[in-house]
Amino acid sequence: MGSLVHVLPALVAAISCFTAQAIDIPDLRYLKAYTDYDPDGPYHEFLDYSPDLSVQGLDGYIKRVCVTGQWLMYYERYYSVLRSIYNGINQCFNTSSSYPVSSLRYAGSPYGLDDVYYNLYEGEEWTGNEFKGNTNAPTVANLDMNVSSLSISGQSPWTFFTGLQYAGVAVCVYPDYTINDDGIYLHHNRISKIGLTQDLGLPDNSIRSVAKGCLTDNVYRGGCPHQRELGNQDGH
Repeated sequence: MGSLVHVLPALVAAISCFTAQAIDIPDLRYLKAYTDYDPDGPYHEFLDYSPDLSVQGLDGYIKRVCVTGQWLMYYERYYSVLRSIYNGINQCFNTSSSYPVSSLRYAGSPYGLDDVYYNLYEGEEWTGNEFKGNTNAPTVANLDMNVSSLSISGQSPWTFFTGLQYAGVAVCVYPDYTINDDGIYLHHNRISKIGLTQDLGLPDNSIRSVAKGCLTDNVYRGGCPHQRELGNQDGH
């Protein structure tokens, strides 16, 4: 018993040290929500989704945000009706009191700020239910033929297919936009309305599978020009 008593404090110290290091990771995604415009005032820090800001007592009360990552804010609970998007690395923004926010979530990977990732959304402008991942998906499950907007992040393109198992019409989308702050990078691209996006070549509610890499000659160039790069369905 005596040895166990000595081991436990050491274990607790090790866990505490690990937790502190995790919190101090430079590219940790976060959103700090303030209820007034004072940069030194109190705030609530979000590291994850919040479908109902009344749980934190912030429904309609956010006046200022500081963010790292891509954060989507909505007028209504459960990610309905987009209000605004805040992108940045350690950037702060004042919001308008005329447009209250009732829910929020981030786009991108839960593992690292610039990890390769995709998010598919049921509604236009990144609203509604979501299907997401960082690996090939032969089916998009609950959003099969029900995807109206998308987001990608990291340094890899993704190919989206109108058929199951990587069949049908395909389009390759690149992360054409880059945010850089003191050597910390965030590559991303977003399409708010698939069916109305010129040159994308996909009808609304047509995506059925997703693969990492650029696996088609049909490359969406809605952002910055780039060379076409091909991968395979294993993402290599």
